[in-house]
Amino acid sequence: MQNDFKSLLDSWQPQVPEPSDFRRNVWQRIERQRKAPTWFDRAVELIGRPRIAVGMFAAAVLLGAVVGTEVSASTQSNEYLRSVNPYAQVR
Repeated sequence: MQNDFKSLLDSWQPQVPEPSDFRRNVWQRIERQRKAPTWFDRAVELIGRPRIAVGMFAAAVLLGAVVGTEVSASTQSNEYLRSVNPYAQVR
């Protein structure tokens, strides 16, 4: 059954003739649709490179740690934590 189907497909020829400039017109339409890469496209391509992506990830983690440390040091959250700690000595 499968061999019959394969031989039928191999022997089939389309009845509609293809225009002589069909392929050329298809490629012309494709070329017209292509656009020049924008700055955003180039930036995404650059960021997608493994070395740059890993470097940016490491920089983001380091920056997050520094900002988190500075924010926690500048706030008075330690005083709040001492005030709600049931084991802290009351003065």
